[in-house]
Amino acid sequence: MALSDEWPQFRKDITYSNESNLNTLQTCIPRPTSSNDRSRIWIVYVHGGAWFDPDQSASTFDKAQEQLLNSPIADRVAGFASINYRLSPAPTHPSNPSNPADPARNARHPDHINDVLAAILHLQETYRVEDRYILVGHSAGAFLALQVAMKRYWGTQYESTYALELNVVPPVAILGIEGLYDLPALVKYHDKLSQHMYHNFVESAFGPNEADWAAASPTASNFEETWENGQLAVIAHSHSDELVEWEQPELMMKSLTSQGFKDSGSRRAKLIELQGKHDQVWEEGHEVARAIEWTIKEFYSLF
Repeated sequence: MALSDEWPQFRKDITYSNESNLNTLQTCIPRPTSSNDRSRIWIVYVHGGAWFDPDQSASTFDKAQEQLLNSPIADRVAGFASINYRLSPAPTHPSNPSNPADPARNARHPDHINDVLAAILHLQETYRVEDRYILVGHSAGAFLALQVAMKRYWGTQYESTYALELNVVPPVAILGIEGLYDLPALVKYHDKLSQHMYHNFVESAFGPNEADWAAASPTASNFEETWENGQLAVIAHSHSDELVEWEQPELMMKSLTSQGFKDSGSRRAKLIELQGKHDQVWEEGHEVARAIEWTIKEFYSLF
């Protein structure tokens, strides 16, 4: 890979798998760095969109990335990456309905997480990232980020564990932003409000079996066994989020603390409050950038 003398260096539409035209990622390298430089860390972003929305992609990280590049915290960053992945069907999408013949728009669990794992493996093999990355996800992307640390996450019909076959090394830290973490609780909450869209997109992505929804959810994790190197989990959420209720971050924090993550020490779990509506945080970029800055500072305070 030939590099110019201009920094930062941006690359888009990097193919990490031949599954579909959505199996791409983008990177930004702020400045020259050695693969042996342990003083800098990668930031890897996974977009949201309820596993199906074609209006959200790797580019939704661009505004936050721009702000981070202009922040003093950029000195701590070896590289940024943002991942595209296959989406679940959306045949009634108002502007971009899915085609049943399009492999990029007919994904079903575990396709989404397998794509994220393949993308991370590409980064680990290309840039020698190893575990030196903070995995950041917004909404469904937060769900996927925590699934990476679960390794064995599926229900009875998903016996093969692609994560182990790929030998993906989980990150040292994870940041979930406006995240979904417990699918049965999410659907139950919104069914009571007659908001059946939530049931529909969960079933489209994970099938009709509620036991499989629970098994795939990060709140059902066993991080004591699967994420031994995990040092920091940050759950960031806004009380103004109109799409994802505060119950979701509370359930995730309860799960983390029950598994040995504490407010201090070598394995930390932190809940931080953001400002703005569900998509506003990435559309404007400020709050995503602020959450990442906070997480980087908190991570380096461990040393």
